[in-house]
Amino acid sequence: MYRLYWAEGTASFAPQAVLEEAGLAYELVRIDTTKGEHGKPDYLAINPAGRVPALMLPDGAILTESAAISLYLAERHGLEEIAPAVMDPDRGTFLRWLFYLAVTLQEAYKPFYYPERWSDDPGDRPRIRARATERIIECWQPVEAHLAANGPYHLGDRFSLADIFVLMNSTWHVTPEQLVERFPAVGRCIALASKRPVIARCLTQQKRVSVGRL
Repeated sequence: MYRLYWAEGTASFAPQAVLEEAGLAYELVRIDTTKGEHGKPDYLAINPAGRVPALMLPDGAILTESAAISLYLAERHGLEEIAPAVMDPDRGTFLRWLFYLAVTLQEAYKPFYYPERWSDDPGDRPRIRARATERIIECWQPVEAHLAANGPYHLGDRFSLADIFVLMNSTWHVTPEQLVERFPAVGRCIALASKRPVIARCLTQQKRVSVGRL
């Protein structure tokens, strides 16, 4: 059985969604980031980076990083419908957007939630958050353009792990209703992905993200 170290409002959502999509048995271990459990010795022994999620494999090995865990699970269990195989014509497009969403877009939210990491001066925080907000919108623009031209999903009519990541990223937006109003193709992708039964089950475990939870 897999063991997923998980916290609300974090990138734990994607690996959990893949576990659900695959119908795999797993144990969910909640890490309360509001109490700093991700920085305590017990959890640091699992993931020295102090980040959630982490996945313990049946053999006891540990995987970290949301995209790595998600892609590993999809490929390990033959979920080619959501993770195109190496020779699949959609493979390149899939990888392009998966890593853009997991690296460029996801990381754009960090200065908004953790402005203290960019300056020791509390007076700088409003400016850091304001610039982060601008940067977040900039990062969503290529996603909107791609989905508008090729959607409703990143691979056209084919749902994939990339769409799980676009949905996950949207949950970190402080005003999600404004996000989908500004980017209607993104909104359509999110709405369709949210209707999948296993995705809906994962969403019910998520709480609205407050500042400092990402």
